[in-house]
Amino acid sequence: MPTVLSTRKLTDNNRQLIESSSMHWIEEDFITTIPQAFSVDTLREIVLFTSQNAVKSILNAPHLQELKMKPAICVGLKTKNLLEQNGWEVLAWTHYAKELIVRIERDFTGKSFSFFCGNIRRDVLPLFFKQYNILFDEYEVYQTVKQPHQLKQKIDGICFYSPSAIESFLQNNQITNEICFCIGETTADALKEITEQIVLAHQPTIEATLLACLAYYK
Repeated sequence: MPTVLSTRKLTDNNRQLIESSSMHWIEEDFITTIPQAFSVDTLREIVLFTSQNAVKSILNAPHLQELKMKPAICVGLKTKNLLEQNGWEVLAWTHYAKELIVRIERDFTGKSFSFFCGNIRRDVLPLFFKQYNILFDEYEVYQTVKQPHQLKQKIDGICFYSPSAIESFLQNNQITNEICFCIGETTADALKEITEQIVLAHQPTIEATLLACLAYYK
């Protein structure tokens, strides 16, 4: 029976996917996110989010109603769903930031953006905005904090959902011959210098990562 580590605690819905599998699962949160205070000086034409965490972090912000008056674009289907559940009009969403750049070039030329993100974020969108002189403001609305754990038992597979979780895992553990199941390309890229045993989920979601793991061990 293979033993698989999920580097974040799973929801009840996630567990329903894996409960009938003949595998032993370990769950640990290797990172956590902490909302932080921010102030918006000038709200641009479109608000931009690259994660659910950014949306969750502003839901208690004093200027929430003002923010909701602006249409949104985002990365991730779950980010889109969370925005719509909280009253936003979502003009466009993609699975990855590099795909969102294509949509911005095609559909939003001449627009300005308020970008809400965490303290650890990729440079893809800011570099694109600067390169093409697109007006944008960036607001750091949450912090990603590593929570390293040392594993006491041998594992066969690891489900990774972010590069930060990989860094946290490697603080107290090594990756040798474990199969690494990755939520998306960015996470897989963070492992390429460490292992070749990488399985990429078909979609960048936790559910798809778990399904990739189940399919591998079937």
